[in-house]
Amino acid sequence: MHLTRRYFLQSTGAALTYLGVAPAFSAPVLAGIRPRAVRAGRTLVCIFLRGGADGLNLVVPHAEDHYYTLRRSLAVPRPGTAAGEAGAGAIDLDGRFGLNPRLSALKPLFDDGLAVAAHAVGYDRNTRSHFEEQDTWETGVAGNTINSDGWLNRHLATSTGKEGAVLRAVSVGDTLPRIMQGKASAFAVRGLDDLTLPASRRVDPATVAAALERAYGVSAADAGERAAATDLLAQTAGATLDGLDQLRTVTQQQYTPAVEYPRTPLAEKLKQVARLIKADLGLEVVEVSLGGWDTHQNQGRGGMGVFGDLTQQFGDAVAAFTRDLGDRMDDVLVATLTDFGRTAAENGTAGTDHGWANCMFLVGGAVQRGHAAARAMGDSSARKVVGKWPGLAPDQLHERRDLLHTTDFRDVLGEVVGTFLGNENIKAVLPRHEFKGVGLVA
Repeated sequence: MHLTRRYFLQSTGAALTYLGVAPAFSAPVLAGIRPRAVRAGRTLVCIFLRGGADGLNLVVPHAEDHYYTLRRSLAVPRPGTAAGEAGAGAIDLDGRFGLNPRLSALKPLFDDGLAVAAHAVGYDRNTRSHFEEQDTWETGVAGNTINSDGWLNRHLATSTGKEGAVLRAVSVGDTLPRIMQGKASAFAVRGLDDLTLPASRRVDPATVAAALERAYGVSAADAGERAAATDLLAQTAGATLDGLDQLRTVTQQQYTPAVEYPRTPLAEKLKQVARLIKADLGLEVVEVSLGGWDTHQNQGRGGMGVFGDLTQQFGDAVAAFTRDLGDRMDDVLVATLTDFGRTAAENGTAGTDHGWANCMFLVGGAVQRGHAAARAMGDSSARKVVGKWPGLAPDQLHERRDLLHTTDFRDVLGEVVGTFLGNENIKAVLPRHEFKGVGLVA
């Protein structure tokens, strides 16, 4: 059998696995770190809204007159406004903020305390470059990210999961995203229904290692280094095939979701994630992406247009996912990431340009526990939108053009990793940052 990287990609429906060759950044950060056991049975699902989603039109500051001045043709109408050219009005959350009307499926989750939005989230070195900012949010490192691995992978490398778990980390897509690349094994799966591997797959491990060595271009100058590389590849090949075995076991079992999912790309991905979670394989971290959010032109008025369609795809998919998992959502947390926010003011082509701060959504039982903890501390507010709001007046904007960030995104990620997943090695997962509590999850 002639084994190549393309063979694995095409014949298994999966790009498996990252080869465990840690980037240079990992060495000093992970050196001497003793992996700690994390909370069993927890799963973090990261949804990356690629392109820079417009947070001001996702979680609308409808009490801000400046919002409507800045966005005369793009603003979401105030709550209670009848549907018109810009669609219906915002869905009020707390008297100050409201959801885009196309996120109506998420409103019950906010009402039940399962969902929260963190607003004005970002960091102080934003370059407004898609490439650089996606790298920053995926590596958790501000500045030079070239030699850095992903923060989800560093979580895996600094912790131990369920005993015997092979599929701790899965991305549903064609390639393994930067957020999962690093020292620990992670899997990229295109689809669960096309995982086919010939019966003769049980080939000699050395043959597999040699084929993967050629496929990935691994070479070494001397015999010792070559032996180490071959051993690494053999281990990777073994993990790949073991992972495929577990995935194929899942697909061979009859499965019917508890709800009917929308027929959209994101909903299809989340349906597969729910299936893997229900299989109790020890799945710990997941990444799925939804692109198309770079709305420089013809963004759509209010809840209409391409932005509105993407918004509804996101909201409906997450709502279906939570209903499908039911009580399992107590141990599942959905968190959104995106490149950056958009400019506070609309541009001349009915769109918005690359901006600064943004909003993040978190959904799951950990959010409910966060609300309960806040009440126990004497905070009786609804807490549906969390964070210090900087305002949209000209002198309140960053560089007089963007929503200012008041919460560092790494503080949010720190709570997700440390509080929800229970990884005590948080400073190795998100290095070079002094953490401040946000109080989103407990």
